[in-house]
Parts: sequence; structure tokens; C-alpha cells
Amino acid sequence: MISGATSSTATLVLEKNESTQLSPRILELRRKIHSEEYLDNAIQRIAQVISSKLMENSEELKMRDSL
Repeated sequence: MISGATSSTATLVLEKNESTQLSPRILELRRKIHSEEYLDNAIQRIAQVISSKLMENSEELKMRDSL
């Protein structure tokens, strides 16, 4: 990393140096995370998965407590 450089400059320098070693999938995901729509959809999906898991755990606890 270059001292005194801004974080965006440092990131660009790191990407430039590492891009030949990174898989195409990683490079694709790096591009996607700059899309507001992609991030909104990803956050929504994470929230849905977490909500589903919480509901499953809630039902398991209710059944366990009734025994």
C-alpha cells in the first residue's frame, strides 16, 4: 500500500497488482458490489434467509418447550 494515499487510490493499486492472480469470479463480484441494485438485492436476500432461520428456530424451541 502507498502511504499517504487515499483508500480508493490504495484499492485501485491493489486491484491492479492482484487482478492477474484473481479468479474471474472474484473480479466479477468486485464489479457487482459497486451496483446499488445488486447490493439492495443481496441485502434483501440475506434478510430473508435470516428471517427464515429465526422462524425455524422459533418453531423448534416451541416444540422442545412443550415436551
